[in-house]
Amino acid sequence: MATDEKSVKMLQVFVGIMALSGCLCQQLVVTHAPKYISFHQQDAKLPASDVPDVIASTLGLNTQTGNEWKGISHTSIFKKPKANVLITLVTDNKHSSPVKLNNVASFPVLDDFLGISMEDVRNNLQRTFLDQDPLSLDMLTDTNLFDLQTENQFLRKLPNSLRMMKDRLLDSDSIIQKINPGSLNSSVGADSMLMGELQMIDDVLNTLKSNDKATKSKSPDLLSFTITGLHKVAEKHGASSDKTNDANKMVTDFIHHATDEFKKLYKDNVVVEVLTLTPQKGQIRKVRSLLASTEAPSTGGLKLNLADDYDENFPAMFNIVLWTMVILAIAVYIIIYGMWFIDPGRDSIIYRMTSQRLKKD
Repeated sequence: MATDEKSVKMLQVFVGIMALSGCLCQQLVVTHAPKYISFHQQDAKLPASDVPDVIASTLGLNTQTGNEWKGISHTSIFKKPKANVLITLVTDNKHSSPVKLNNVASFPVLDDFLGISMEDVRNNLQRTFLDQDPLSLDMLTDTNLFDLQTENQFLRKLPNSLRMMKDRLLDSDSIIQKINPGSLNSSVGADSMLMGELQMIDDVLNTLKSNDKATKSKSPDLLSFTITGLHKVAEKHGASSDKTNDANKMVTDFIHHATDEFKKLYKDNVVVEVLTLTPQKGQIRKVRSLLASTEAPSTGGLKLNLADDYDENFPAMFNIVLWTMVILAIAVYIIIYGMWFIDPGRDSIIYRMTSQRLKKD
């Protein structure tokens, strides 16, 4: 019996350690946010399927699904971030995050879905600000291709193949001239993939800097990048190798560099998040959108007590009407108060002129 109890306790400790390890690896790290966005520690983990809804809510977009996770909130109803930048980092380490980031807040992520897609958020942004041509970008990586999913033509001119990116790394203004790659070699496939992904993000950033009109529109911007090269480097050279450690350091330095550059670009009015995932989740990005396109199950003709569907502009219109009514009520109260206590003979020019004329007559 004593042996069985000891085995059960050891199993419980092992399960607890594995749960804590998964928590440390799968997480959403906020590296920058405006002051009017506050963060609250939650007892429950953030479901991976709710990450797109959290991103949408930071931009003030309405979400179709109810999100019960309340880790991020706005403290101002009149301000919202100009942009949201999400960097999805696919890591090989399943027990702890390989990158140590300076962060405003971090939240553990729960694996409750097969894949994460930002396509729904991009479509929501396009529908809400259709007449303003919003800036949206989702960078995915294939074997030899960088897939830039965007409606903005000036971003599609960037080099999008691994061969072209290898040539780009040889330029004097490439990312390896700004951040030390350590022992990584751009001629090695896995190393060049990681450097190419970082170079692509840096090129997008530089392109946005040179196009002032693109970032000065009234609509919010949505930028999403996926870095899978860190996992490939660990697969190629080993998780504990010097090259993998150098890759982790390079990615950490690059994220800090990119965060600072996005802060300058949007004048601090930007939210930058880093989502660390395991390969199983990070490499499957389209599954959720495909499943979401299937028809919902029929309710069998039941009449459900559902809430009314409001227009996406309802919050803005509600605030305009509310504060207009408040200002109008205060103005009416001041006018009534002044008229109630007015002295016609002393405060009114009309009555004063009339009394003087009466005396003359």
